[in-house]
Amino acid sequence: MPLLVLPDNTVLVNFANINRMDLLKRLAKHGAWCASVADECERSARLPGLKSMAYAYEIFGVPLSPESRSEHILTQAFRTRLARPGEDKYRHLGEAETLAIMSSRSIDGIFATDDKSVPVIANELKIRVVTTFDLLRAAHRGGMVDADTLWSYLQTLRQGGRGGPPGLFTRAAFDRWV
Repeated sequence: MPLLVLPDNTVLVNFANINRMDLLKRLAKHGAWCASVADECERSARLPGLKSMAYAYEIFGVPLSPESRSEHILTQAFRTRLARPGEDKYRHLGEAETLAIMSSRSIDGIFATDDKSVPVIANELKIRVVTTFDLLRAAHRGGMVDADTLWSYLQTLRQGGRGGPPGLFTRAAFDRWV
């Protein structure tokens, strides 16, 4: 079976912000996603400027849902580990559900998320994690996006409060990174 790419909503929002859901489709040739992420995506797609997130269904298909009691329990356990006190009970649910399904079904895949707390659990589970910025750099290295365009995407995301690769504030640093 080919390697799957499973996204978190943060990655979907970022690709919608740069109007490149088509690029995400090319990067996630074999994509899948979880029901909680799909639900989050539907809510996000209603926000100004994120209408293209509706395209995620064409990329990732029918969402995976927890199928067993153990997957439900794992989801809640991971969500508890990811959450901070006082956070909404649905915060981190997509990440937790993705981790639970990937680990319990031994899915050979990559979890694409910008949530900084996910890699700790993912590492324990031997699940590979990439960020939006890892995917964008892979797109450049794969000849899908030139350096100037990628630089503009990073500026758009940073200006929109979506972050960026650590320490990458100048074009010279960017040129070394790509």
